[in-house]
Amino acid sequence: MNLRRWLIVAVCLALTAAAGLADARSARGCRKWTEERRLAESRKEMNRVPVLISKAWFLGYLAGRSGAGQRDPAAGIDDESIFLWLDGYCRDHADADLASAGSALEKELAARR
Repeated sequence: MNLRRWLIVAVCLALTAAAGLADARSARGCRKWTEERRLAESRKEMNRVPVLISKAWFLGYLAGRSGAGQRDPAAGIDDESIFLWLDGYCRDHADADLASAGSALEKELAARR
């Protein structure tokens, strides 16, 4: 796992703790992601913060899935492509949480290899 992914994991953990989210998995769902992405398009800088937290969480989740000795499921894929994929997944699975989306992305990427 590269340094950037480790840094994202560390930032994600710090932000999750600071926000008081006891269970980040349940707090991060597709409906929330879609709403955060919509709000982030506004002119208000503060509207971008929640989507940045969700992005960090999602990338951290993917990085954590790689585990010891396993390949990073998102290796070689730029972050914006991952988030565009997540937009589509959440559009089709509004009730899913982001952990389920991460698992689905990992399976899709594994099938392509």
